[in-house]
Amino acid sequence: MQVAVVDDSRKDTDQMVAYLERFTTETQVPLSPICFENAGAFSAASSGQFDLVIFDIDMPGMNGVDAARLLRTKDPDVVIMFVTNLPQYALAGYEVDAVDYVLKPVSYGDFCLKMRKALRYVERNRESRLPLRTTEGFVSIIPREILYVESELHYLTYHTFEQTYRVRGTLTEAENSLRDCSFARCNNSCLVNLRHVSSIQRDDVQVGAALLKLSRSRKKAFLEQFTRYLGGMKS
Repeated sequence: MQVAVVDDSRKDTDQMVAYLERFTTETQVPLSPICFENAGAFSAASSGQFDLVIFDIDMPGMNGVDAARLLRTKDPDVVIMFVTNLPQYALAGYEVDAVDYVLKPVSYGDFCLKMRKALRYVERNRESRLPLRTTEGFVSIIPREILYVESELHYLTYHTFEQTYRVRGTLTEAENSLRDCSFARCNNSCLVNLRHVSSIQRDDVQVGAALLKLSRSRKKAFLEQFTRYLGGMKS
């Protein structure tokens, strides 16, 4: 489980990492913390790989709340926790759907309770991996990390945050395998992960850095599915 710790205080970061390591030893839950000394560094490096992000708030440059807002535009499901000395920002935690808002100093006992709660949310968000037989061998990927699937002739290209995978198959087969994962066709050759749609402008759909065409024949159904997804319903 990948955990990001975003805090400009070296002392607080070291304590959080020590707590995470102790929690792993006691519970056998594998936690892999990666530390960032400010929110800007985290925002530049984050690409959807974290299961849990622990934000401080009072940091130079971008504060933790603004970083959490930005993160939510990229990943609506990642679990967020604030650990801070600023109680006045507690309402902002609700705004970004944070799982908890913890005031410093944090005891290990309190940390354990908060972590167990966060883990329940992480498990709820986890999906079974999707096995793919690519042109280079077998891989398995997490559906939520797929940006979109593109069809060309008899091959599919799975575009993820980190890389692409080329697979022999049809878009209908991909659509069936991702039926319960909030995907929709924006045209006859592209299947889009709705969680990563950042904007829809006229006949274009922005997905990550890609601008995909929204065809006239698919537009109505795509917009309906996207609206249902935003409303919390399965597409």
